[in-house]
Amino acid sequence: MTYLLRGIFLGILSKLRLESWIAIMVTLMVCFTRLSMAAGQVFYGIAILLSIIYIWKHRRDLYVPSYVKKYSKSLIVMLLLLLPSAILTNNIAVGLPEFINVWLWRIPVFFIISLCIRDKKTLYTMLAVFFVDFGIDNLVAFYQYYSGMAVRGWGFGSSVLTIAGIMVMLVPIFCVILLDKAFPTYVKISALWALGCVGFGMYGNQSRGSWLFNMILIPIVSLPYLIKRFVYVLAVLAALGGVIWGFSTQPQYVARFESITNTTTDGSNLGRFEVWTSSINMFKDHPVTGVGIGQWRTKYEESYRLPSENQHLYHAHNNFIQLISEVGILGLLGVLIFYGTIIIDNFVTWFKKRDSYSLCAMIAVVSYVFVFGQVEYTLDNSSGMRIMYFMLATMLQLRDN
Repeated sequence: MTYLLRGIFLGILSKLRLESWIAIMVTLMVCFTRLSMAAGQVFYGIAILLSIIYIWKHRRDLYVPSYVKKYSKSLIVMLLLLLPSAILTNNIAVGLPEFINVWLWRIPVFFIISLCIRDKKTLYTMLAVFFVDFGIDNLVAFYQYYSGMAVRGWGFGSSVLTIAGIMVMLVPIFCVILLDKAFPTYVKISALWALGCVGFGMYGNQSRGSWLFNMILIPIVSLPYLIKRFVYVLAVLAALGGVIWGFSTQPQYVARFESITNTTTDGSNLGRFEVWTSSINMFKDHPVTGVGIGQWRTKYEESYRLPSENQHLYHAHNNFIQLISEVGILGLLGVLIFYGTIIIDNFVTWFKKRDSYSLCAMIAVVSYVFVFGQVEYTLDNSSGMRIMYFMLATMLQLRDN
């Protein structure tokens, strides 16, 4: 019996194409990256190794999408403009490894999917599996809060703001998937499952940023679909109304939401204002290359932290204030060129063709880097950035195949 099962298992393994194995490893990576960083890294490493083998095997007939060529050029520009902040500041032993970790190690998932996975059914399945996994992630966050395990639920792992940022990235995409005809039924079901679970996750996570930004983004991304069909208008309004009503019946949530505009006594808001002030002072002293990649916190504690800031924050809680102080004008320009290229390219495609995949790709970058990045340093979050690149590449591959 053992030999029979072993034979069946090996037979299944031998029939799977290399592309399928790469897809499995990437999906496992994106599902495990928050649950276990070590496991996520293992799956990521295997995916990279398999993709190198795939590219070598197909080196004579490898199809390179036009968007990969375009984004690669802007990526090189960004890396060249960031490099001085890694090697020309006073601690290259810190700057260069951090440069590799933050700006090089997290992006290969984009190229793995773009160059090695072209089958649409495989791409849809990857999305569906990840959406189911993210739904469970949110239920865990809800349970952590509801059971009294934590004041704010964080889900599978990392900080409470990590899952909040991913919510802001994915919820508008779930809405597009549910409203657009391009996606198959099983992907819609997985998106609906995840969206329902996010409602519980937002309740347990209590991130004011995720509440506010999703309330803004959902109507914006749904508008093109709402104009076409009145029933969609009713569905979205009913869903939003139900969520708002549910939160409004809980005094503690009303008080927390109202604290968004509290700039006098709310510790979280005050801490951000103080750390932003310090970061701007860093930029004034180091305008071209910043204080150096990976050296923000050391410089902050040594010379720039205001006496009133007693939380000893690890970063500036804002992508662009963090960048301007850590990598200066050069680095910030590089980052804006890279992500600006992606956003403009997908906006133009969506505007011309009303293409839902381009819309989702654009949403992933705008929501995570530019929207939630106003209240959190999302560019430094390893799991969040890999998920963003996963969503970006998967949507663009679905568009081009």
